[in-house]
Amino acid sequence: MNVHESEKLDVQLSSANFTKAESEKTADIIIFNTCCIRNTAEQKIISHIGETKKANKIICVVGCLSQRDGTAASLKKKFPHIAIILGTHNTGNLAEKLRQFIVHRKKLTDIQSKRTDQDSLAFGSYINITYGCENFCSYCIVPYVRGKLICRDFDLIKQEFHDRLKASPKIIMLLGQNVNSYICPTTNIDFPTLLEMLCREMANDTKTQINFMSSHPKDFSDKLIKVIADNPQIERNIHLPLQSGCDKILKLMNRNYTVAQYERKINALRKRVPDIRITTDIICGFPGETEADFAATIETMKRIKFNAAFIFPYSRRTGTVADKMPNQIDHKTKKARATELIRLQRNIFN
Repeated sequence: MNVHESEKLDVQLSSANFTKAESEKTADIIIFNTCCIRNTAEQKIISHIGETKKANKIICVVGCLSQRDGTAASLKKKFPHIAIILGTHNTGNLAEKLRQFIVHRKKLTDIQSKRTDQDSLAFGSYINITYGCENFCSYCIVPYVRGKLICRDFDLIKQEFHDRLKASPKIIMLLGQNVNSYICPTTNIDFPTLLEMLCREMANDTKTQINFMSSHPKDFSDKLIKVIADNPQIERNIHLPLQSGCDKILKLMNRNYTVAQYERKINALRKRVPDIRITTDIICGFPGETEADFAATIETMKRIKFNAAFIFPYSRRTGTVADKMPNQIDHKTKKARATELIRLQRNIFN
């Protein structure tokens, strides 16, 4: 999703007559489009911002990191050379803010609590259908920095979809923190219906396929499985984050499904769409995860046999419920468990 956000920033600035530099060294303006989902990403961003202190350039920081409570003030104090700080809800105003800074040389911090639908500058092969999230998984910072769920109107999505089709891309990717939560605010169209209607819009187009991310297993319905099965325009590649193969840990994560429920959905999908490719995310070393809990995840992965798995050690995020949980796992154990699962996943398909 950050790739898409960066594309929109690129187009916005180009449309406002800013010229993209060939490298950071030759640029007059450096923009950090930030992510704070994992601590390692955040530390890399902060380190890189620090490296620009003596660069004599206009430095802008936008996105999730600056949206998080208190972080914008912290960035201003630690890095007084930053010219503009925007959150996740008003990056569409960056070009205007840059013009103001260039004229008046007055530094600006603008963090808004709500966003409006400002996706008129949406390019590439991505289309946002929702913003924000209300699932509040206990480890996740996204609801706190992206805000409440906002579903875009279907007519706007359809218009952008037709614009993408003109370029004949291989894939058009529908984006949202949880696309399965989509309900059109004017027509009450749900996500499976939206998918089906977009497939009809493609008519005889055989060059382009549709995909979507991210999906939440609790909302991955039989209706959606049927739509995928009935429409070959939908790519046979589904990403469905499991996060843990242990019911106790899933409950602590506030995922609102069990391993058995997840497996039933996977089995139903594979039955209806035999050539489907299924990938997933796994978090290792979540607070309270015992050796027995970890062993349950190993067994679950062996049963399901994912085509690919993105495996991460649990990363503490200040402000989340999980950050305050007891029985935090040490870094060495988390890393060892992640390494073991990565090895297991490689062996599954070797």
